[in-house]
Amino acid sequence: MLLMLVGIASAQVTNEGKPFSWKNKGFEPFEAYRMPDFDLSKLQAQDEITDKDNGKPWRYGFEFIVDHNLQNSGNWSVLANGDRVWRMRYSSTGAQTLNFLFSDFYMPKGAKVYLYNNDRTDLLGAYDEQQNNEKRELGTWLVKGDDIWIEYYEPAAVAGQGKLEVFKVVHGYRSLSAFQKDPSDGLNTSGNCNYDVNCFMDDIDGLKDINKKSVALIIVANSSFCTGALINNTSNDGTPYFLTANHCADETINQWSFRFNWISPNPVCAGSAVSTDNAPNYYQTVSGAQLKAKRAQSDFCLLQITSTLPTEWDLVWAGWDRSETPAQSTFGIHHPAGDIMKACRDFDAPILNNDGGEFMWEVADWDLGVTQGGSSGSPLFNQDGRIIGQLYGGTSGCNGDTDNGGDDVYGRLGKSWDAGTTSSTRLKDWLDPTNTGATTVNYYPEQPVYVVNARVSVSELGLTGCDNDVHPVIRLVNKGTQNLTSAQITYTFNNVPSVINWTGDLVVNTAIDIELPVLEGTSGENTLSVEVTMPNGQNDEDTSDNLVVNSFIVTVMPITNVEFSLQTDYFAEETSWELKNEAGVVLYEGDNYSEFESFSQTFTLTTAGCYTFTIYDSEGDGMCCDYGPGFYRLETPEGTLIHLGGAFGSSETVNFRLTDVLAADDFAFKASVKIYPNPSSGIFNIVSENNLDYTLTNMLGQTINTGSLNQTGNVDISSNAAGVYMLNVRETATGKAANYKLIKQ
Repeated sequence: MLLMLVGIASAQVTNEGKPFSWKNKGFEPFEAYRMPDFDLSKLQAQDEITDKDNGKPWRYGFEFIVDHNLQNSGNWSVLANGDRVWRMRYSSTGAQTLNFLFSDFYMPKGAKVYLYNNDRTDLLGAYDEQQNNEKRELGTWLVKGDDIWIEYYEPAAVAGQGKLEVFKVVHGYRSLSAFQKDPSDGLNTSGNCNYDVNCFMDDIDGLKDINKKSVALIIVANSSFCTGALINNTSNDGTPYFLTANHCADETINQWSFRFNWISPNPVCAGSAVSTDNAPNYYQTVSGAQLKAKRAQSDFCLLQITSTLPTEWDLVWAGWDRSETPAQSTFGIHHPAGDIMKACRDFDAPILNNDGGEFMWEVADWDLGVTQGGSSGSPLFNQDGRIIGQLYGGTSGCNGDTDNGGDDVYGRLGKSWDAGTTSSTRLKDWLDPTNTGATTVNYYPEQPVYVVNARVSVSELGLTGCDNDVHPVIRLVNKGTQNLTSAQITYTFNNVPSVINWTGDLVVNTAIDIELPVLEGTSGENTLSVEVTMPNGQNDEDTSDNLVVNSFIVTVMPITNVEFSLQTDYFAEETSWELKNEAGVVLYEGDNYSEFESFSQTFTLTTAGCYTFTIYDSEGDGMCCDYGPGFYRLETPEGTLIHLGGAFGSSETVNFRLTDVLAADDFAFKASVKIYPNPSSGIFNIVSENNLDYTLTNMLGQTINTGSLNQTGNVDISSNAAGVYMLNVRETATGKAANYKLIKQ
């Protein structure tokens, strides 16, 4: 059975507290209830077609029907004071996430439910009596992994009163990118031409920063994603009305789940770099809503979230404009393919389009960014930052790092306002409850206005090929109402600070790019932090956007063979690859693979220099994770990982440098230094005639340890993983150097 997603009829706010079994001993693991196999290739073939239609929810999962409750499944543990803990464990091979629908959910006072994965790296909860509702249903958010625990705690005073019936288990087969750093739900699943919402967009950047606080990713029908936004009413009273698309709506609205403020702190602006998550286990989710009004002709659906949203989330109810006057320009905010929040921008006025039988707003071609499946229902804002419609459908999408030139169509808020004949088919009764006749409404609540406020970001790192050097470009933005004429910019590269005293003249919501000097990176991880202070010689009134940190790894290794492994996805014929040397000569290449094929090859490399590996996908959707768990791996024969990938667009390039480590050795000095035993279980004794300094690195060039030796001593890597390490030894008095390969068994 195919799935979509389920929530509850009251709010679920996570995360709060820890499961009882995490804090107490005596809870033994037990075997999981294993979900059966299903035909994933059939779903992927369907997704290949439906994903091209922005007018459909983006399906991510397959649902299993089960009948498990506190009486017929799981394990009970009774505590010394009479309290009880019930645990149930589910596994579904290959799942990237699991989520659940409770068809009978009732929490007595003090009872709590948590969900977490087996390695305890992802946690949801607590769900408690605040989530009780008339329908006694609750749908959860996604938990990462394929082995998930449900834990119910029940105080002795309410023993036997709780109800927990698991009705659906949803196998998320493409809701996170398994080969990115810090994966979270759908992180990095959308196309490379998208712009993270924090990317600077001239003249509407301030409005975008406000309205992003209204937008949420929605799980609909238990297994699909849509987008929508909180919308204000003329009473400015914070009623949690939420606007999305009618085609996202179904009979499970009371079970929908909403995630707010999922925003990358290090934005990627149309490129193959990795968007990063807010923070580990960063969830601002609520569940459950009531339908207020919907109408197919203009494709709108207005809900009311069934809980007061936490003030500390700093949410915004977006304003709206129901006038018939076309906007001068537009922008959208959305969650394509269930990914972290993105933005798109069109500098032109939208077009009146009646292809669907009723006039809608058409964006002929986005200038920045696009939408995709999962963006359905997302708001379209005019140049004043007011909602004028919600996404109905379209053909826009990515072709690698650029957009495909397709259009998008939005249901018009002006039509949704009063074209319907009843309160259940129009917006006016809800968004203008006192019948003021207002044509426009601003956002709610009022946002702070800063006179002096500067923001800094890294717009380009400037790392290319195998170069150790970077040439960063930073962006200084004036977010205050006063012209920005000076600021102090401190950039710190690998713990070495430098200061730029900038002067100029930036009006509000404008920016300037500043080139930093070329910075020489070192082998291993390098970190660049940039901070802006003292705008116009004063303290910044908003320090939340003054500091940004970026890091990158320079991969330099001794000459070695490289092992290449490839696991294709459902559409293997789209995959090809090549390896080039520094002169651009193709040394190895491959294509013409079969679906779900496993392939490996050894690259015999005997010359120092820069090598470039590039993998291609002819359809621009990579190898993971929409149409199967495809991946590729580059590693040394000893197992040191160079790169693991699979989630990319049209192509992905990996550069690595091999060096002749013996070229700089003083061979006489090298012979005078004795190291034993080698291989070793972790302790390597070193004997020399003179004092030594040393640096120990792994095969990626990352520094493990440094130190000094007085003629004799040892290097201890007992706590490090088995493998090959490089030890660089330097004679303290003369600077003579030699390199040694240490093998830890």
